[in-house]
Amino acid sequence: MTDDKRLTDIKSKLNSLKSAKETEEKKHADKFEDTESMSVGLRAGAELITSIAAGGLIGYGLDRWLDTKPIFLIAMLILGVITGFVNVWRTTENIGHQVGYKDIDNNRDK
Repeated sequence: MTDDKRLTDIKSKLNSLKSAKETEEKKHADKFEDTESMSVGLRAGAELITSIAAGGLIGYGLDRWLDTKPIFLIAMLILGVITGFVNVWRTTENIGHQVGYKDIDNNRDK
């Protein structure tokens, strides 16, 4: 009888430890997911801002060099906005996340 009681006590302690460990792992997984989402958001914002700024600076430089006032500035700003939105889309869809690599995991199976 005492062995049965000890076994049930040990089983209950093991179950409580397992549940505590599972909740701890879930907390860490949630923190990691939040951090990853924030990282993607910051990267997308940086991609958008830098592409628009680069387009504007290149357009401004071309206008000053060729003495054409707003033509290249407007054209390069539009190209910068388009490029920025394409880069944000690629970032959020996780397309091309590694430079120089195509979708390696999908190509291995073929």
